[in-house]
Amino acid sequence: MLQEAVRTEVAIPPPPPPAPRLQPRKPLTLVTAQRAVALDEFETFVGVSPNVAALKEFIAVQSSDREISHAILLIGERGLRQEQIARVLHQASAHWSQPFMSVNAHGLNDEALHALLFGKPGQKGMLETCGRGTIFINELTQLPPLIQQRFASHIEELRWRAYQATAARAPRLVFATAYDPTGMRAENRIAYGLVELLKSQSFTIKPLRERSEDIPFIAKHLTERIARRLHKGPHELTPAALRVLSEYDWEGNLDELEAVLEAAVAGTQPAQLTEDLLPARLRYATLKSIPDNGVNLPHLMDEYEHNLLSTALRQTGGNQTKASALLGLRVQTLNMKLKRFKELGMEVKW
Repeated sequence: MLQEAVRTEVAIPPPPPPAPRLQPRKPLTLVTAQRAVALDEFETFVGVSPNVAALKEFIAVQSSDREISHAILLIGERGLRQEQIARVLHQASAHWSQPFMSVNAHGLNDEALHALLFGKPGQKGMLETCGRGTIFINELTQLPPLIQQRFASHIEELRWRAYQATAARAPRLVFATAYDPTGMRAENRIAYGLVELLKSQSFTIKPLRERSEDIPFIAKHLTERIARRLHKGPHELTPAALRVLSEYDWEGNLDELEAVLEAAVAGTQPAQLTEDLLPARLRYATLKSIPDNGVNLPHLMDEYEHNLLSTALRQTGGNQTKASALLGLRVQTLNMKLKRFKELGMEVKW
């Protein structure tokens, strides 16, 4: 019987893929014509994917011209930390000693934003006071139409001056947008026209779910930094924990990943970070069967709802009316949910 069983060809399922093993990471340094810029402190440049390699090459190319500072467009979802990329662009440029300014368009009304950027009678705007520095502006397609028009005219003028070989002492503009071609409407045609104008000097940062090979390296990098910031000892991510992190979708990208890791590091003594220390929504994201010891369904539902609320508020810049519309809730219902989570010690942040 045993011999027959041995002779019989049985389809044996392949073993699960081995957990990712991290090799010691070499120091990351971007060398441009102007200076060498260490990239180790920027998680946006950590990883082994072609997208990360292309990003480094993009910055090297953009930093090679000492005189012309093209406006640049960074295309990518929220949470990918485009401002870090803008800072590296600035540091690698010939004008790294000039100011770097970051503008959060969500925090200002139309009039204040226009005055800040372009000035008003008796007051110069940022485009005049920044010299040859860099100005980073998020959410290009959500800027007021008047400001989008002003930027389009400004960019065209700079291009004309460059064509005429006329030096323009203007700051470099770096825009960020979660560009979606399917979202083009008559009311936002100016915004999408501006995106097309900048397409030749743009770079698309892929979300983490499309480059999962980077996640173990990013997670190790962030864990080390978090442990130092919290004055904790070394924390090592186990292979199982790395697999869980790599398989999750990370709608909030780097922001969400760091928040999860910080919560895990803050709640443990220096040791290994196992998958049990990760949120249930990560561990059971690809659940195909219920574990023998069961699951805590109410807790799972709370974590899932908490994540949805946080995502909606982050996506709308904290605007509860818009977040409620995205979630199909009344504003009062959203407020009640936010209050409940705060009382549970799970305050929703964005």
